[in-house]
This record gives sequence, C-alpha cells and structure tokens, in this order.
Amino acid sequence: MRFVGKSLIALVAFGGLSMIAAPILAAELKAEGTEPGISVIIQDLKRDESNSVTLRFQLINDSGKSFHPGCAWRETGNNPCEEIGGVHLIDNGNKKKYLVIRDNTGKCTCSVLREVKAGARANLWAKFAAPAANVEKVTVVVPDFQPIDSVPITQ
Repeated sequence: MRFVGKSLIALVAFGGLSMIAAPILAAELKAEGTEPGISVIIQDLKRDESNSVTLRFQLINDSGKSFHPGCAWRETGNNPCEEIGGVHLIDNGNKKKYLVIRDNTGKCTCSVLREVKAGARANLWAKFAAPAANVEKVTVVVPDFQPIDSVPITQ
C-alpha cells in the first residue's frame, strides 16, 4: 500500500510538472519591445507543401496608450510604412537570413500593421521561403523587439 501511495504521488507530481512546463514554453516565445508595455508572442511557424513557412504572431499593447510602429517594421525605405516586411527569420546553424516573400510588384506576403489601441491585440502574419528540411528551429526577429530564439518549425 505504501509503494502504491508513493507511486501515485510521484505520478501526480510528474503530471503537475508537465502542466507547469507548458506555460513556461509559451513564455519563451514572447519578446518585449523597446517601448514599455508592448510585446509580441509567436503563435506558430508552420511549414507548408509549397516550400514556404508562415509565421503567425500577436502584438500585445499593454502600454496604456495607442501604439503604431511608424515605418520601423518595413524592410526598406521604399516599402509602405504599414507593411511588416522587416520581420525576418535567422537559421543560426546554416548562417542564413530569410526575408519576407515578395510578389512580382514588390508587395510583401504579410500583414499590414496600423494603430493598435491600448489594451488591444493585433494578429499578424508573414510568409518566408522555407529553411532546409532538416532545420527544426529558427530565430524570429521583429524590429524593435528582442530576438526570439528556438522557435520550432511545425508541419
């Protein structure tokens, strides 16, 4: 009876640890911005059959005032300010940087970001050429935010 009781306690404790570990993993996929109260959370980075990956993330405005990045998130000075084309991926192992895919007119395959009111969230996305099939994790870089390392690429 004593062995069964201890085993049950160990099993419950182990289960409790896995329930605690899940939120910790999600917290690792969050970055704070240079402006206090502004953060991003990676929702997923998913590989598709067309040899590209789609990044989905959320901007959270807990700053108490409206937020607009101005032109900081665009890739170059020639791109529209609302475009988030400056977001990119880094494959550290192969020393490669992946920029947002652009169509033949130069328009990014990505969200546009306008004003995010205080207390609000914005769902954003961007599409990139897929890293090599053996690459399982990359770093996500959003301008004016800390890099988010070890973001898993899912199927």
